[in-house]
Amino acid sequence: MKVAPRNTESFLRAPPENIRIVLIFGRDQGLVHERVLQAAKTIVPDLSDPFLVSNLTGGELKADPPKLSDEASSQSLVGGRRVVMVQLGGEDVSPALNLVLEGPKIDSLVVVEGGDLVTPSPVRKLLEGADEAAVIACYEDNQSSLGRLIDSVAQDYQIKVDRSAHQYLLSHLGNDRLVSRRELEKLMLYAGAKNDVSLEDAVAVVGDSGALSLEELIYAAAGGEREKLDDGFARAAAEGVSPIAIIRAAQRHIAKLQLATAAFESGKSPDASLKTVKPPVIFLYADRFKRQLTGWSSSRLASAASVLIDAETDCKTTGMPDQAICERALMSLAQVARHQMQR
Repeated sequence: MKVAPRNTESFLRAPPENIRIVLIFGRDQGLVHERVLQAAKTIVPDLSDPFLVSNLTGGELKADPPKLSDEASSQSLVGGRRVVMVQLGGEDVSPALNLVLEGPKIDSLVVVEGGDLVTPSPVRKLLEGADEAAVIACYEDNQSSLGRLIDSVAQDYQIKVDRSAHQYLLSHLGNDRLVSRRELEKLMLYAGAKNDVSLEDAVAVVGDSGALSLEELIYAAAGGEREKLDDGFARAAAEGVSPIAIIRAAQRHIAKLQLATAAFESGKSPDASLKTVKPPVIFLYADRFKRQLTGWSSSRLASAASVLIDAETDCKTTGMPDQAICERALMSLAQVARHQMQR
């Protein structure tokens, strides 16, 4: 059976006793591995215990399908339920899994860790159709799940994350669960005895002054701030930021402005319009964003978006220097912005 996303957390806290096999798969391997450990630890808290935990690979099971049912039906020498953990590559191990499903009742839980298994995968098809198996798909973190992760890690360390730091983390953590968790744990250790995380702490640990340098560059372009734009180009070049990355960051910024401008032109206040932007604009840039919001029009933003799309295409197709194409596009935006802001 498939486990619906809304039921995943409750399922992992207490897998039903009739479930023999749990398959956890997806593109976000960090999240997949985290949930595999979560499921296994409901049965055996110490996964290093050799008497209660067996580790198998997809290659082993493909070569010897009965091996899985043999391990799953083995009794622990010290008592208690066992866990059989399977690290799956691209192998079709459905024959081995089917032997477990069709065999006698077992007192073990088989936890299968998979990659990005496609819908026609024999393993998925078998387990999704079995009453005594559960299939959990793991998708990259979105803003909602990332926010819950930030709150969860902060709660574990009994540390408060202030609003501006929380917004910054939402914008600058990636969508790989394992990487995000490690970054957050580093941040909590850095905060230490202070018992709170400020924006400055978040920038110092997670982000990367490089990310802020890129933000400064984009805000300078969209705000018509020529001197800051020149400084931003020099800093980006020194930090090795690729022109394509700069153009795409500018595209995301223009898209945010388009969303907020649509709200502003429909009669909402700048503050209310700012709140329509997802992910939210971090506190550090809120005032500058609102100034740009009131300066740009939706038609001008559409033209700016077109300029950036053309610039990315030119970088990939013309053979011209990427740096020159990028600088020309952002200078063009800055020129329009300066004219708009002065009106």
